[in-house]
Amino acid sequence: MVKNMPSSSSALSFDGKQIILRTPWTTPAPGSIALNGTPVDGAWGTPDSQTPTCTSDAWQLAVSLGPVGELTLRITNTTNQPRYLAEALFGDWFPSAFTPALDTAQYRELTHGASFLNNACGVTCVGRKTNWLDFAAPSSMFTVYAHEDGEALLVGILPPIGDAFCELTTLHSEPHFEADFGLRIKHTFGCLVPPGACVRTSPLLALAGPSGVALMEEYGRLWQSRRVTTPRPPVIGWNSWDFHSGAVTRAAMDNALEEARETLGSPVRHFVIDEGWECQWGTWEANWKFADGLAAFCDHVKGKGAVPGIWTAPLLVNSYNPLYLEHPEWFARRKDGQPHIDALAYGPMAYLDVTQPAVLDHIRSIFTRLKGVGFEYFKVDFGQCILNAERFADETVSRVDLLRRAFTTIREAIGPDAYLLSCGTPYESVVGCVDAVRSTGDIHIFWGHVLRNAFALAVRWWMHGNLWNCDPDFLVVRGPDTAAPPFGKEHVVTPLGPGGGWLSGKEFSENEARVYALLVHLSGGDVVLGDCLHKLNSVGREMLTPMLTPRSKAAVPVDLFSSDQELPRVWISRGEDSVLVGVFNWSDSRSPFPFDPAEHTIPGRPRDLWTGKELTSLPATMPRRSCLAFLYG
Repeated sequence: MVKNMPSSSSALSFDGKQIILRTPWTTPAPGSIALNGTPVDGAWGTPDSQTPTCTSDAWQLAVSLGPVGELTLRITNTTNQPRYLAEALFGDWFPSAFTPALDTAQYRELTHGASFLNNACGVTCVGRKTNWLDFAAPSSMFTVYAHEDGEALLVGILPPIGDAFCELTTLHSEPHFEADFGLRIKHTFGCLVPPGACVRTSPLLALAGPSGVALMEEYGRLWQSRRVTTPRPPVIGWNSWDFHSGAVTRAAMDNALEEARETLGSPVRHFVIDEGWECQWGTWEANWKFADGLAAFCDHVKGKGAVPGIWTAPLLVNSYNPLYLEHPEWFARRKDGQPHIDALAYGPMAYLDVTQPAVLDHIRSIFTRLKGVGFEYFKVDFGQCILNAERFADETVSRVDLLRRAFTTIREAIGPDAYLLSCGTPYESVVGCVDAVRSTGDIHIFWGHVLRNAFALAVRWWMHGNLWNCDPDFLVVRGPDTAAPPFGKEHVVTPLGPGGGWLSGKEFSENEARVYALLVHLSGGDVVLGDCLHKLNSVGREMLTPMLTPRSKAAVPVDLFSSDQELPRVWISRGEDSVLVGVFNWSDSRSPFPFDPAEHTIPGRPRDLWTGKELTSLPATMPRRSCLAFLYG
């Protein structure tokens, strides 16, 4: 046993040759370490300040212990030639490592997708496929296993973020996935390591306790204690995309500003031009719909006491753009050396090679110019797409650092005071660079989108205020019960399928819109409206008004691991002077009311969030696809 390596504050330790995981249910389980698929089986020693080191296939490995029991693996190339490091397993626990065995029938697992574009989010029985999760979907950054009796184990990374993406996957002893299980933690580097150079994983932590939700709260506090950026108040604003999409015009933006002032007053301050203002992806200049230029728009918005914002996808260039013709050397490539081009709805796209200084200078110039004309809010989208490419000019840049370089450059260009939203980029890449991240998928005014986003919010609530502000996408409520048509551009109508579908089903009913509005409010994050405001009727406007004051903390889905539905039904936001409880019925049938305030030590009589009326009793049942919002205090 290496002196001082085990930590009482963590369920992980290192015994001098293996990484040890202590669960609430088993004896300590030894996990293996592997590099590029080859097990590390060399002898470990402690030549440097009790830090265990080992040489394996000319790599030197070192395991260090952090202040709360987290373990970091450092990997050094000891040869005189660059060596490729694809991945490291740190650690790897096959089902047979646990005594007694972990039976899938007794546990639930949490899956957290790598970005909002990855729809693999939620909690399910271990190994069980649902409409939203595959049998063994990988989890990014962290995962939680919860026993049916309540005890739980959380395994995840902490900052400072290392040189690899972390992916946690459940391992199964049988191909039917209904026997015993273990855990694999893969750290993907995907880069050359120069002679004598060192790369490292992010610090790895495990926590055990009586509640999975409580472990997630503690995990968030640990992240918050290492936050290097200054927290910003959540943004309250309006964005053009959900109603206008690419058809946005200067007149539409001006109208939205006036409508917001008339219908909702001064709280709505940020007005963001989304996709459709640019000449072409790659030429981030105003097109004919903004003939007076972007500076004139910014001056107009600021003259009204508001804040101008803008959307870009700066790492993607349409292959018909002159930039692609004139600078072919600036673009990332396929494994065979050919240019990597993907067909998107917006055209054939090539990806800028952010390992090249000239490319970073180009990106810097885009944002320096946009900041110079007056923008103070920047929504940066589609960054994750460059990870589709396999070859970059500087092969020593790791996969996680590709996007970190881009966002660091953007931050330098816009300065520390501008608000920067990352939309789609894997979360590990932007820690410490951004003010907010998109925490859900795209919203549209359909029930399937609400369900999809609810799963994401259910597993990412702990991020808000601890890492950054969470942006739950646009707050939209329009539909036949809440607004006048048209509700947006015409599209092909299809039935709502079991997996939610995309633009499927009918537009929001009042109940469904209210469910979504309450979800956004409970997130505590950015509130960015997306409706054509003058089309909303009194019901729609009444629905929005209480949402314009964000909660001080994100609501906790207290039954995340115990709900009788696929999604948690009881979400509690405890503020300094009030407690807000959101209660949901996600099903397609009437359901028993699941909330007892005494179980959560919430005294007093509640008021309805929207009407302000005091309630003398709680209901026995709830209608399908509905919510209730109770304000205590």
